[in-house]
Amino acid sequence: MSVKERIFFSGIIVGDAQRVECEIQATKSTLGGVPPFPLAFSDYRIMDSEATRRLPDGDYEVLVNSERIKVLRKGGYFLARR
Repeated sequence: MSVKERIFFSGIIVGDAQRVECEIQATKSTLGGVPPFPLAFSDYRIMDSEATRRLPDGDYEVLVNSERIKVLRKGGYFLARR
């Protein structure tokens, strides 16, 4: 059984000579529902803010929860990139 809940992290968007603090929404899954099963985080989403709206389109990395996630800002939206 897997238990899922929405949580929020503080993150930093880095790229294009920018460094912007942001809030990230993610899904936390507890595999098996109880310890000792590890936690898993997925579906990261950068929350829109005045600071993120000012970023130009381009390639960025988001530093969140000890991870570096590559994203593309295009047309005012952040999209996952590989």
